Amino acid sequence: MKRFHQLFLLAQIILLASFVVTSLAPVQAEVPNEDPEQECCGHEQQEIDKDLKVHLDFYYELLAEKFAPSEIERWKEIRSERDLLQKKLKEAKQKGELENGEAIDKEWIEKHKEITIAFNSAVEKRDEGELSTVIPQLFEHYKKLNDVYKKRLDVVNAT
Repeated sequence: MKRFHQLFLLAQIILLASFVVTSLAPVQAEVPNEDPEQECCGHEQQEIDKDLKVHLDFYYELLAEKFAPSEIERWKEIRSERDLLQKKLKEAKQKGELENGEAIDKEWIEKHKEITIAFNSAVEKRDEGELSTVIPQLFEHYKKLNDVYKKRLDVVNAT
């Protein structure tokens, strides 16, 4: 009986010790890994987009030199205006003056898809005639995007 009592006390001590150790141990909650990765990937994605935009702008300029030389200066103006408008929109958003929402309307996006498909098709086929007609359309379409940006900035400036 004395042996049984000793084993019982030993079991209680072990149980109590394990309870104390686990309850007093520092809490190590899992930190979701998604947020840092998303921030990192979001930043990396912005850098990729910025780099891609520079390359795409230059690509359009080179194609315009070859297939629509009369459009080169127009493209440079559109591009510089776009960059300025995007900078102003970004500043307004950082200041909290710009509400979140659709910056680009669905109509522009649908038309952009159509023009992009035609442009890609012409590039794949190396169709010089098609490229000489699609490039000015593409530039005009980007000018319309600048108009959308201007309207958005006018709303900010009106408030």
